[in-house]
Amino acid sequence: MRGLFFIIPIAVTIWLLNFVVGLADGWLGGPIRLIAHLLLPSSWFAHENAAWMESVLGLLSLITLGVILLALGVVASFRIGKEGLRLVDHLFVHIPGVNAVYRSIRKMVDTFGDGNTTSFQRCVYMRFPGQYWSLGLVTKEMKEAGTGRKILAVLVPQAPNPIGGFIQYVPEEGTVATDISTEEALKIVVSMGVISPEEFPKLPK
Repeated sequence: MRGLFFIIPIAVTIWLLNFVVGLADGWLGGPIRLIAHLLLPSSWFAHENAAWMESVLGLLSLITLGVILLALGVVASFRIGKEGLRLVDHLFVHIPGVNAVYRSIRKMVDTFGDGNTTSFQRCVYMRFPGQYWSLGLVTKEMKEAGTGRKILAVLVPQAPNPIGGFIQYVPEEGTVATDISTEEALKIVVSMGVISPEEFPKLPK
């Protein structure tokens, strides 16, 4: 069993790298192969060299994608770059059918990008599902119409992917405050509970 737990992180890392390489190759592989055929001797693409040449071109696609992303980051740091990106953002927001998907992805990236958890106000415990307690992230506070009672929008993240989960609207009195930070809560979810506090707080029965 220890061997399994040792190999899982390695296997997942290799799978992710392979996925990223495949993604980069899918986007940039065609143009890079065309340029390579124009600049390099045809013998390099002979049958006996095909396998390693494909690997080299795939790696080159990944490096090219990295350079493009780095360049975009540098350009975005200048005023003209910010204006250009804002124009692209404005364009996608106003394309019918595309804007709903784009806005959802944009909000997700803004929430999780660069370790940003400011969209999560605090961490609470709440009963979900049934009588058992779950860790929840408060995303918004509202007032109930007519009563003024505080209602919380709580994301109950699904391990090990914190992006997935369930949105619950519950009265504030239906939750229990915790001193766990939103960053710590996300670590708990991603680790499937392995990185949890040594002592669990005493919760109401």
